[in-house]
Amino acid sequence: MGTRMRAGPWAQAVQRAWHGQKLRDLLVVSGIAAVIVYAIGDLVSGLLYDGYSFRDQAISELSAYGSPVRPLAVTWIALHNLLGIAFAVGIWRSAEGNRALRWTAGLSLANGVVTAPLHPFFPMSSRGMEPGFNDTMHLVVTMVFGLLVFAAVATSAVALRGWFRLYAIASLAVIMTFGGLTGPLMSGLANNLPTPWLGAFERVNAYVTFAWIVVLALVLLRRTADRRRSADAGSS
Repeated sequence: MGTRMRAGPWAQAVQRAWHGQKLRDLLVVSGIAAVIVYAIGDLVSGLLYDGYSFRDQAISELSAYGSPVRPLAVTWIALHNLLGIAFAVGIWRSAEGNRALRWTAGLSLANGVVTAPLHPFFPMSSRGMEPGFNDTMHLVVTMVFGLLVFAAVATSAVALRGWFRLYAIASLAVIMTFGGLTGPLMSGLANNLPTPWLGAFERVNAYVTFAWIVVLALVLLRRTADRRRSADAGSS
């Protein structure tokens, strides 16, 4: 009774898979997949939305109440979000004692969890529609999303030295600049006013963040490959 029961074969297989390098690499690659899904979904949805302006309209208008492409937009955003959560787990698995990198993982995971209900349950209302509680919640969750993204990029700059730190700091500068440009235009959108360049500014902000995800994923994959080569060289 005092001895610990051994895990069954299925549990052992799950444990080996969880601690294996292939699963960790797959989770990290999920970040790149998330970016690809978002970019394709954004492009296709905007092209299918008759009269939609990538330059002047917000990304959230694709999934808004009243949008003709709402079902499509909600679908690819949900898939993007799931892949982003998997990427956050991959960052955690790759941290290996790097506390700041674990903060990056935790913030990225929180980002995925917080924003999961945003587009399905709290989408914005299309232009001309009466705003409601959903619009208020959409704004609040979007602000939380922005803070979590900023914090995740900032902690990655602390976690990884060298050129990546400079890259992350430059990304933060762009995110702050275009976030500041987007804010006043979003208030105009809420009041059903013209929003020149809103879509362009918002997409610069979004895709700079996505570029950071891709670069971080590649850095983590490179670190894993370097460790594997070092271990192989040591064993030989």
